[in-house]
Amino acid sequence: MPGNDRWSRRTWLAAGGGAAGLAMLPACTVGKREKITITSMELHPVVVPMKPDITADPELAEASRFDLVPKIILKIHTDSGITGIGETGRGESPEGVRKNADFLQRKGVFDLNLTRLGLPAGAGYAAFEMALYDIVGQAVGWPVCKLLGGMLQPKVLVGYWCGRKTAEGMKRVAERAVAGGFTSIKMKAKQGDPVVEAVEMVARTAPGVKVILDPNTRYESLKAFLEVALKLEKIGNMLVYEDPFDKSDYEGYRQLRKQVKTDVALHLGNPKQMMRGICEGACSVFNTGGNPGMASFVANCYLAASHDMPVWHGSGNDLGIVDAAYLHSCAAAANCTLPSDILSFLREDDLIVRPIEIKDSWAIVPEKPGLGVELDEDAVKKYRAQAS
Repeated sequence: MPGNDRWSRRTWLAAGGGAAGLAMLPACTVGKREKITITSMELHPVVVPMKPDITADPELAEASRFDLVPKIILKIHTDSGITGIGETGRGESPEGVRKNADFLQRKGVFDLNLTRLGLPAGAGYAAFEMALYDIVGQAVGWPVCKLLGGMLQPKVLVGYWCGRKTAEGMKRVAERAVAGGFTSIKMKAKQGDPVVEAVEMVARTAPGVKVILDPNTRYESLKAFLEVALKLEKIGNMLVYEDPFDKSDYEGYRQLRKQVKTDVALHLGNPKQMMRGICEGACSVFNTGGNPGMASFVANCYLAASHDMPVWHGSGNDLGIVDAAYLHSCAAAANCTLPSDILSFLREDDLIVRPIEIKDSWAIVPEKPGLGVELDEDAVKKYRAQAS
C-alpha cells in the first residue's frame, strides 16, 4: 500500500485517471461507426423480502421493515443490441428515476463520462452508472473492474449479516455463519440491546468468527457506548466498532480509539468528510460506500490508501445486480480488505440467473464482460407483482 509521502498531486491525478479509465477509451474501440445509442429504457419496481430470521428479532424489531421498501430494476437498451442492467437503492423516487431515464434517451454511451453523468435528478444515479458500465464492458469485452482501473483482487472478503439480535437469536445466526464458511458477522444494535450477551454467544457458538458491531449512531454518547465496548473487549472476538454514536463527535471517537484495541470505523462516502475523519484521528478504518457509485468508491479507496487505511464496501442489503457492481468496485481497490457487505444471498431471491459465488467467506468477482451477471426475468415478474 502506498505510503503518505508517495501521494503527490501528480499521483492523485493519475489515480483519478485510473478510476475514470472508461472516459479515456476511444469510440473506435467498438468500431468507428458504432455509437451505441440508448434507444429505450425499462423500469421495474420490485420488493424482495429478506429470508426468515435475518432482520431484528421480534422483541427488538423496528416499526418498519427496510427490506419491504421498493427498489427499481432498470434495463437500458441500445441500438447495438447490448443491454445494460442496474438496480436502485431502496425507496428512491420513481419520478426522479424516470426523469433520468428520459434524459439519457438517444444519448451515445461513448459520449458520456461515466464518472460525471450529469443526470438531472439524484434518484437512481448508481443504477444508471452500473447499467452504463455494463454496456461498455460488454462492448469492449472487459469486466467492469478493468474499466475502473484493473482487477487487483479476483475475490473479495465478505461477511455474514444480521439485524438486532438477542443471545438466542444470535446463536442461530452464528450457526448459519459457520455452516456457510463465513469468518465474520456484522450485527446491528441499539442502546439497551443485549449486545454483550449476543457477542458472547458468537464466541461460544462460532469460535474464530469475528464480529462487526454497527449501532448506526444509536448510542447517545461515548460514555454510553464505552461501558459496552469495554465488556466486548474482554470477550476477544471483535473486529470493528462502526458508527456507535454521533459521527460528528470527533473527540469522542478519538477517546474511544485510545481505550479499545478493536478498530473503529466511520461509515462515510463523502471524500471531504473522510478527510475530516482522517485529520481528526477519529477512525482507523472506513466503511465507504460509493457516493454516488462505483467510480466514487474506487476514488474513496485511493483516499483511504493514501493514509494506509483499509476499507470495506457497505451496502443497503441489496440484490444481485448491485452486489455484482460492488464486487467489481472492490476488485479494483487494493485496500478493500475488510469483510464487505455482499448480501444478496440473504434475500428470498437475488433476481439474477446465477447467484454471486461465495466460498469460505470470499466472493468471486465475475470475469465475463460488463457486470458479468444476467437478470432473471421470471423473478423480476414475480417480485414486481408484490410491489404493485
